[in-house]
Amino acid sequence: MYAQLRERLLRGDLPVGRRLVEQQLAIEFETSRTPVREALRRLEGDGHIVRDPGGGMCPSAPSVKSMRELYEVRVAIEELVARRAASAGDRGRIEAIEQDWRALQAAWQDTRSLPRGPDFVHADEGFHRELAAASGNDVAEALLGDLNDRIRILRVYDFTTDDRIGATIAEHLEILACVLSRDADAAAAFMRAHVQRSALVVRERVGAALARMFELPG
Repeated sequence: MYAQLRERLLRGDLPVGRRLVEQQLAIEFETSRTPVREALRRLEGDGHIVRDPGGGMCPSAPSVKSMRELYEVRVAIEELVARRAASAGDRGRIEAIEQDWRALQAAWQDTRSLPRGPDFVHADEGFHRELAAASGNDVAEALLGDLNDRIRILRVYDFTTDDRIGATIAEHLEILACVLSRDADAAAAFMRAHVQRSALVVRERVGAALARMFELPG
């Protein structure tokens, strides 16, 4: 129950401002109210939902402050991953990642048929997770997985246009080229620019979305 609700919140399926009613959720999930109540309690503890002025539970609005802090940590971890992958990574695994993304680039250029929005977020997460695994740093891989969970609902805003998807694919291949040439400094620099560019796009689009979300009726 907790995992299912958490996944829906992270995908953005439950909009900010929508009250999460125990009875309705119990009916939807075909269970009693007790596991629903426990799941909501855990989600509140995680910061995924908050209490509204009436005491009900609602999905949390994205926090610009927490987003900035999460991206600062992500940049540090991603730089570490890029450096380690370039200097001591599993070359076979890295070459396999490159082949996958070259195939994605070809498909994108030919048909524009790649997934968008949340589906491309998962594809992008896969790139970073696989590179972390290939780098051999298990702690960095685990931390990156946790960060992905925390910022996934925000990162949907990064992949709403075709130009961002195309640019992301090209940037991934640039990073991989540096890693495979064993240029750790360049790999880290390209990775930092890549993540910071994503953070900037997300910040701008989340700001616009929040402005619309809380706009008072005229």
